[in-house]
Amino acid sequence: MAKRQPKNQLPLDYSVRGDRVVLHLGPPESQVKADALFEELVQGRWRVEPAGEVADISSAQDMIRQIGNKLPYPEIIKVAQLHQVDEDFVGFSAIYQQKGWVFLNARADINERYYNACLLTASLGLYTSYTEPTSLATRAEYLVVEPLLSPDDVSSFFREGITKLPPFLAADIADFFKVPFPVVLKRALALRTITEAQYQTFLKVKPVRSAKPRELYIAKEGGVEDLEAHLFGEDDTDF
Repeated sequence: MAKRQPKNQLPLDYSVRGDRVVLHLGPPESQVKADALFEELVQGRWRVEPAGEVADISSAQDMIRQIGNKLPYPEIIKVAQLHQVDEDFVGFSAIYQQKGWVFLNARADINERYYNACLLTASLGLYTSYTEPTSLATRAEYLVVEPLLSPDDVSSFFREGITKLPPFLAADIADFFKVPFPVVLKRALALRTITEAQYQTFLKVKPVRSAKPRELYIAKEGGVEDLEAHLFGEDDTDF
């Protein structure tokens, strides 16, 4: 029979030993699984290091350089892409054994993984100043979106009046910025590069990478007609 926990004993508190979850990503189901994973890690029921069957591990220095702000990061931050997790697990950041950790789903799309890695890395530099999760997530998103999605680059892909966006172009745009396509659209809407109606329409587009290489169209001086001609002037079998 399991030992009964004394009434005056608190449940596992990661902050007692300095081990704690900093920020969750994803829906409630993902957050529950993240807490369970971390509790099992802290209890020694699985090991994140050395890298191998459980996870691929890398440094977060590339993300720190990309974010570009001087933040009070932990001295060491590692990114662990977990293999043995459910498909709906997204990721979380944590302090574990005095290191900063970013945990991600290794099966997620590459752009989603990169964007989430940047968000969670930023959270490790912000959590001492933003203790409320929503504020922490909002500030982390702001710091990541600014360098990854510059206004000039975002505006080069969209024009007022465009009503169609083929799946291959949505994939190309996402790959260009290394973020999920909906994140690009959210940024474009915030910059007023697209309208609410365009945003709602383009959200329905599911990015699909083309089987053969295509030149990525970035508009400079041309109008809607130039972009429409580039997108739709060829036979659909070429897509």
